[in-house]
Amino acid sequence: MTSFETGDLLGRFPYVRVGSESERLVVFPGVGDAMFDGDYPPPSGWALRTYFRRFVDDYAVYVVSRPRGLPAGQRIEDMAADYADALERELGPADVLGISMGGMIAQAFAADHPDLVDELVLVNTGCRVADGARDAVRRLRRYARTHDWARIRAELAVAMFTDWRAVSYPTLALTVGRFVMPRPAVASDVGVSLDAVLSFDGRDRLDDIAARTLVVGGTDDPYFPRSILEETAAEIPDATLCAFRGAKHGAFHERKPAFDSRVEAFLGQ
Repeated sequence: MTSFETGDLLGRFPYVRVGSESERLVVFPGVGDAMFDGDYPPPSGWALRTYFRRFVDDYAVYVVSRPRGLPAGQRIEDMAADYADALERELGPADVLGISMGGMIAQAFAADHPDLVDELVLVNTGCRVADGARDAVRRLRRYARTHDWARIRAELAVAMFTDWRAVSYPTLALTVGRFVMPRPAVASDVGVSLDAVLSFDGRDRLDDIAARTLVVGGTDDPYFPRSILEETAAEIPDATLCAFRGAKHGAFHERKPAFDSRVEAFLGQ
Protein backbone atom coordinates (compact mmCIF):
# COMPACT_ATOMS: atom_id res chain seq x y z
CA MET A 1 0.00 0.00 0.00
CA THR A 2 1.24 3.48 -0.87
CA SER A 3 2.02 5.53 2.23
CA PHE A 4 0.72 9.06 2.75
CA GLU A 5 1.86 11.78 5.08
CA THR A 6 0.84 15.35 5.79
CA GLY A 7 2.48 17.88 8.05
CA ASP A 8 4.54 21.05 8.22
CA LEU A 9 8.23 21.27 7.43
CA LEU A 10 9.92 23.36 10.11
CA GLY A 11 6.41 23.96 11.46
CA ARG A 12 5.79 26.50 8.66
CA PHE A 13 5.66 24.75 5.28
CA PRO A 14 2.49 22.66 4.87
CA TYR A 15 3.12 19.56 2.79
CA VAL A 16 1.59 16.33 1.59
CA ARG A 17 3.73 13.34 0.69
CA VAL A 18 2.88 10.18 -1.18
CA GLY A 19 5.26 7.26 -1.61
CA SER A 20 8.13 6.15 0.55
CA GLU A 21 11.10 5.71 -1.77
CA SER A 22 14.46 7.18 -0.85
CA GLU A 23 14.45 9.32 -4.01
CA ARG A 24 12.51 12.56 -3.51
CA LEU A 25 10.55 14.64 -6.02
CA VAL A 26 9.62 17.98 -4.46
CA VAL A 27 6.90 20.07 -6.11
CA PHE A 28 6.76 23.85 -5.72
CA PRO A 29 3.15 24.87 -6.55
CA GLY A 30 1.93 28.01 -8.33
CA VAL A 31 -0.04 31.07 -7.25
CA GLY A 32 -3.05 28.92 -6.41
CA ASP A 33 -1.11 27.68 -3.39
CA ALA A 34 -1.94 30.98 -1.66
CA MET A 35 -5.66 30.54 -2.29
CA PHE A 36 -6.45 27.79 0.20
CA ASP A 37 -6.09 27.46 3.93
CA GLY A 38 -2.75 25.67 3.78
CA ASP A 39 -3.81 22.52 5.61
CA TYR A 40 -3.60 19.22 3.74
CA PRO A 41 -6.14 16.78 5.20
CA PRO A 42 -5.25 13.08 5.04
CA PRO A 43 -7.50 12.42 1.98
CA SER A 44 -5.30 14.79 -0.04
CA GLY A 45 -2.76 11.97 -0.14
CA TRP A 46 -5.17 9.91 -2.23
CA ALA A 47 -5.60 12.79 -4.67
CA LEU A 48 -1.83 13.22 -4.91
CA ARG A 49 -1.40 9.47 -5.42
CA THR A 50 -3.81 9.61 -8.36
CA TYR A 51 -2.25 12.69 -9.91
CA PHE A 52 1.37 11.51 -9.62
CA ARG A 53 0.69 7.81 -10.12
CA ARG A 54 3.43 7.56 -12.76
CA PHE A 55 6.04 8.69 -10.22
CA VAL A 56 5.13 7.26 -6.82
CA ASP A 57 6.71 3.85 -7.44
CA ASP A 58 10.11 5.50 -7.82
CA TYR A 59 9.81 8.61 -5.65
CA ALA A 60 8.50 10.00 -2.45
CA VAL A 61 6.57 12.89 -4.00
CA TYR A 62 6.23 15.97 -1.80
CA VAL A 63 4.01 18.94 -2.61
CA VAL A 64 5.40 21.66 -0.35
CA SER A 65 3.37 24.83 0.18
CA ARG A 66 4.76 28.18 1.14
CA PRO A 67 4.19 29.52 4.66
CA ARG A 68 0.96 31.37 5.35
CA GLY A 69 1.33 35.07 6.11
CA LEU A 70 3.96 36.05 3.55
CA PRO A 71 5.57 39.38 4.41
CA ALA A 72 4.75 42.31 2.16
CA GLY A 73 7.33 42.78 -0.55
CA GLN A 74 8.66 39.23 -0.39
CA ARG A 75 10.41 38.37 -3.64
CA ILE A 76 10.74 35.13 -5.57
CA GLU A 77 14.35 34.95 -4.40
CA ASP A 78 13.25 35.25 -0.76
CA MET A 79 10.79 32.38 -1.23
CA ALA A 80 13.56 30.30 -2.79
CA ALA A 81 15.77 30.95 0.24
CA ASP A 82 12.95 29.84 2.55
CA TYR A 83 12.50 26.61 0.58
CA ALA A 84 16.24 26.02 0.76
CA ASP A 85 16.11 26.26 4.54
CA ALA A 86 13.26 23.74 4.65
CA LEU A 87 14.91 21.23 2.32
CA GLU A 88 18.34 21.56 3.88
CA ARG A 89 17.00 20.91 7.37
CA GLU A 90 14.21 18.43 6.63
CA LEU A 91 14.50 16.60 3.29
CA GLY A 92 17.91 17.02 1.73
CA PRO A 93 18.69 17.19 -2.00
CA ALA A 94 15.87 16.28 -4.36
CA ASP A 95 14.59 16.45 -7.89
CA VAL A 96 12.57 19.67 -8.01
CA LEU A 97 9.47 20.34 -10.13
CA GLY A 98 8.18 23.92 -10.14
CA ILE A 99 4.84 24.89 -11.64
CA SER A 100 4.16 28.45 -12.88
CA MET A 101 5.12 30.77 -10.00
CA GLY A 102 6.63 27.70 -8.34
CA GLY A 103 8.82 27.34 -11.41
CA MET A 104 10.11 30.88 -10.96
CA ILE A 105 10.98 29.99 -7.37
CA ALA A 106 12.61 26.77 -8.58
CA GLN A 107 14.86 28.74 -10.96
CA ALA A 108 16.12 30.97 -8.15
CA PHE A 109 16.38 27.95 -5.86
CA ALA A 110 18.50 26.01 -8.36
CA ALA A 111 20.74 29.01 -9.12
CA ASP A 112 21.40 29.84 -5.47
CA HIS A 113 21.41 26.33 -3.96
CA PRO A 114 22.81 23.89 -6.55
CA ASP A 115 23.68 21.38 -3.84
CA LEU A 116 19.97 20.85 -3.10
CA VAL A 117 18.82 20.18 -6.69
CA ASP A 118 19.52 16.90 -8.48
CA GLU A 119 17.36 17.50 -11.56
CA LEU A 120 15.03 20.38 -12.34
CA VAL A 121 11.68 20.45 -14.14
CA LEU A 122 10.19 23.86 -14.95
CA VAL A 123 6.50 23.55 -15.83
CA ASN A 124 4.48 26.29 -17.58
CA THR A 125 6.92 28.88 -16.35
CA GLY A 126 9.82 30.99 -17.46
CA CYS A 127 12.41 33.53 -16.47
CA ARG A 128 9.79 36.30 -16.64
CA VAL A 129 6.13 36.87 -17.44
CA ALA A 130 5.55 37.74 -21.09
CA ASP A 131 5.22 41.48 -21.70
CA GLY A 132 1.78 40.98 -23.22
CA ALA A 133 0.51 39.22 -20.10
CA ARG A 134 1.57 41.73 -17.48
CA ASP A 135 -1.72 43.64 -17.62
CA ALA A 136 -3.61 40.37 -17.09
CA VAL A 137 -1.54 39.62 -13.97
CA ARG A 138 -2.13 43.18 -12.72
CA ARG A 139 -5.86 42.59 -13.17
CA LEU A 140 -5.60 39.47 -10.98
CA ARG A 141 -3.80 41.65 -8.47
CA ARG A 142 -6.73 44.09 -8.42
CA TYR A 143 -9.13 41.20 -7.82
CA ALA A 144 -6.94 40.09 -4.93
CA ARG A 145 -7.27 43.52 -3.31
CA THR A 146 -11.06 43.11 -3.24
CA HIS A 147 -10.83 39.42 -2.23
CA ASP A 148 -12.59 38.35 -5.43
CA TRP A 149 -11.14 34.84 -5.41
CA ALA A 150 -13.84 33.57 -7.76
CA ARG A 151 -12.85 36.06 -10.45
CA ILE A 152 -9.20 35.07 -10.12
CA ARG A 153 -10.07 31.38 -10.49
CA ALA A 154 -12.31 32.13 -13.49
CA GLU A 155 -9.58 34.04 -15.33
CA LEU A 156 -6.96 31.42 -14.55
CA ALA A 157 -9.22 28.69 -15.94
CA VAL A 158 -9.54 30.55 -19.24
CA ALA A 159 -5.75 30.96 -19.36
CA MET A 160 -5.16 27.30 -18.56
CA PHE A 161 -7.48 25.28 -20.76
CA THR A 162 -8.47 24.91 -24.40
CA ASP A 163 -11.19 22.29 -23.93
CA TRP A 164 -14.62 22.29 -22.22
CA ARG A 165 -13.01 23.40 -18.96
CA ALA A 166 -12.27 26.84 -20.43
CA VAL A 167 -16.05 27.40 -20.50
CA SER A 168 -17.41 25.36 -17.61
CA TYR A 169 -14.79 26.13 -14.94
CA PRO A 170 -15.20 29.95 -15.09
CA THR A 171 -18.97 29.57 -14.88
CA LEU A 172 -18.70 27.28 -11.89
CA ALA A 173 -16.15 29.53 -10.20
CA LEU A 174 -18.37 32.59 -10.55
CA THR A 175 -21.53 30.83 -9.29
CA VAL A 176 -21.39 27.98 -6.80
CA GLY A 177 -17.63 28.36 -6.54
CA ARG A 178 -18.05 31.62 -4.66
CA PHE A 179 -19.55 29.62 -1.80
CA VAL A 180 -17.76 26.27 -1.85
CA MET A 181 -14.20 26.90 -3.08
CA PRO A 182 -11.44 27.23 -0.49
CA ARG A 183 -10.51 30.68 0.72
CA PRO A 184 -7.00 31.88 1.51
CA ALA A 185 -5.86 31.41 5.08
CA VAL A 186 -4.23 34.85 4.81
CA ALA A 187 -5.82 37.01 2.13
CA SER A 188 -2.73 39.16 1.59
CA ASP A 189 -0.70 36.12 0.50
CA VAL A 190 -2.39 36.19 -2.91
CA GLY A 191 -1.39 39.78 -3.60
CA VAL A 192 2.15 39.24 -2.31
CA SER A 193 2.48 36.23 -4.62
CA LEU A 194 1.23 38.11 -7.68
CA ASP A 195 3.51 41.05 -6.92
CA ALA A 196 6.45 38.64 -6.71
CA VAL A 197 5.56 37.15 -10.10
CA LEU A 198 5.38 40.59 -11.71
CA SER A 199 8.71 41.74 -10.29
CA PHE A 200 10.69 38.58 -11.09
CA ASP A 201 13.21 38.65 -13.93
CA GLY A 202 15.59 35.74 -13.74
CA ARG A 203 17.34 36.18 -17.08
CA ASP A 204 20.67 37.12 -15.56
CA ARG A 205 20.74 34.01 -13.33
CA LEU A 206 19.78 31.29 -15.80
CA ASP A 207 23.38 30.43 -16.59
CA ASP A 208 23.95 29.79 -12.87
CA ILE A 209 21.60 26.80 -12.96
CA ALA A 210 23.86 23.75 -12.93
CA ALA A 211 21.17 21.06 -12.72
CA ARG A 212 20.06 19.19 -15.80
CA THR A 213 16.77 20.89 -16.63
CA LEU A 214 13.57 20.21 -18.54
CA VAL A 215 11.52 23.26 -19.56
CA VAL A 216 8.03 22.11 -20.46
CA GLY A 217 4.91 24.09 -21.27
CA GLY A 218 2.37 25.08 -23.89
CA THR A 219 3.04 27.13 -27.00
CA ASP A 220 -0.13 29.17 -26.36
CA ASP A 221 0.35 29.83 -22.66
CA PRO A 222 -0.62 33.50 -22.29
CA TYR A 223 1.77 34.06 -19.38
CA PHE A 224 4.72 31.97 -20.59
CA PRO A 225 4.33 31.42 -24.35
CA ARG A 226 6.75 29.57 -26.56
CA SER A 227 9.02 32.61 -26.87
CA ILE A 228 9.50 32.73 -23.08
CA LEU A 229 10.00 28.97 -22.86
CA GLU A 230 12.65 29.18 -25.56
CA GLU A 231 14.33 32.16 -23.93
CA THR A 232 14.50 30.32 -20.63
CA ALA A 233 15.78 27.02 -22.00
CA ALA A 234 18.38 28.70 -24.22
CA GLU A 235 20.22 30.30 -21.31
CA ILE A 236 20.29 27.31 -18.94
CA PRO A 237 23.54 25.42 -19.67
CA ASP A 238 22.00 21.92 -19.71
CA ALA A 239 18.33 22.40 -20.62
CA THR A 240 15.87 20.59 -22.87
CA LEU A 241 12.69 22.24 -24.15
CA CYS A 242 9.37 20.46 -24.60
CA ALA A 243 6.54 22.69 -25.88
CA PHE A 244 3.10 21.19 -26.45
CA ARG A 245 1.59 22.76 -29.54
CA GLY A 246 -1.68 24.60 -28.87
CA ALA A 247 -1.60 24.01 -25.10
CA LYS A 248 -2.03 26.88 -22.66
CA HIS A 249 -1.11 27.49 -19.01
CA GLY A 250 -2.60 24.17 -17.94
CA ALA A 251 -0.57 21.95 -20.26
CA PHE A 252 0.38 19.75 -17.30
CA HIS A 253 -3.35 19.09 -16.74
CA GLU A 254 -4.73 19.09 -20.26
CA ARG A 255 -1.91 17.05 -21.80
CA LYS A 256 -1.41 14.88 -18.74
CA PRO A 257 -0.42 11.53 -20.36
CA ALA A 258 2.08 13.17 -22.71
CA PHE A 259 3.34 15.46 -19.96
CA ASP A 260 3.86 12.58 -17.54
CA SER A 261 5.66 10.53 -20.19
CA ARG A 262 8.02 13.38 -21.03
CA VAL A 263 8.84 14.17 -17.40
CA GLU A 264 9.21 10.49 -16.50
CA ALA A 265 11.61 9.93 -19.40
CA PHE A 266 13.63 12.99 -18.42
CA LEU A 267 13.94 12.03 -14.77
CA GLY A 268 14.76 8.44 -15.68
CA GLN A 269 17.74 9.30 -17.89
